[in-house]
Amino acid sequence: MPETRDSEQAVPAVDPMLWLMQANDSQYPSGAYAHSYGLEELVEAGVVTDAGGLEQFLESQILPALLTFEIPYFAQAHAAAGQDDGARLLELDAELDAWRLPAETRDASRRIGSQRLALLRQLAPSPLVEELAAARPFSHHLVVTAIELAALPVSHAARAFGFQTVTGFATASMKLMRLGQTACQGIIRRSLDRLGGEIDSALCHPGDGWFNPLLEIASLRHARAHSRLFIS
Repeated sequence: MPETRDSEQAVPAVDPMLWLMQANDSQYPSGAYAHSYGLEELVEAGVVTDAGGLEQFLESQILPALLTFEIPYFAQAHAAAGQDDGARLLELDAELDAWRLPAETRDASRRIGSQRLALLRQLAPSPLVEELAAARPFSHHLVVTAIELAALPVSHAARAFGFQTVTGFATASMKLMRLGQTACQGIIRRSLDRLGGEIDSALCHPGDGWFNPLLEIASLRHARAHSRLFIS
């Protein structure tokens, strides 16, 4: 039997559940810690000032956006990733770009996506990953996460994506307000309970988008702030 050079050896298959835990771990260097996704400006403007305000913000602004927009798009991207359909993933990436009106929102999603894509090329490379990296190295976070978790059932993968979104806002809030870890975890738990109860129906939703002027205006104002803790 001929010897195989190291460069030609197949990459070992990654256990989907173990990969899910690694990719969703807070230590995974996706760069998300540097973004507040508009929350910093809402705190500065006095719209969100305490734990109750944060929970209300997540319930009325972020969870509806996930359920009517991002989760449906995630389901489409996950299906395309499962079929190795790079062309469809590029189409979805372009649609996401059009939906994210503020430049900072688009940039935040692409920064995180590009970091996750670079890590994916190192940790779990595949022809699809290389195709996306060559065509659009600064792909949106949602598209890259769908590829990361393509080996999992879409219901599990979508919940992981929703978890990333909710915890991203919660983690940023602890740097912006007097909010302890215990209170923050309580908010995350209740928000995820609300999300989990509706996520299966969201997976069947066509994904009509979500008009969120409050967050969009906050993101636009953040770009002109005299001082800021987060990039977005």
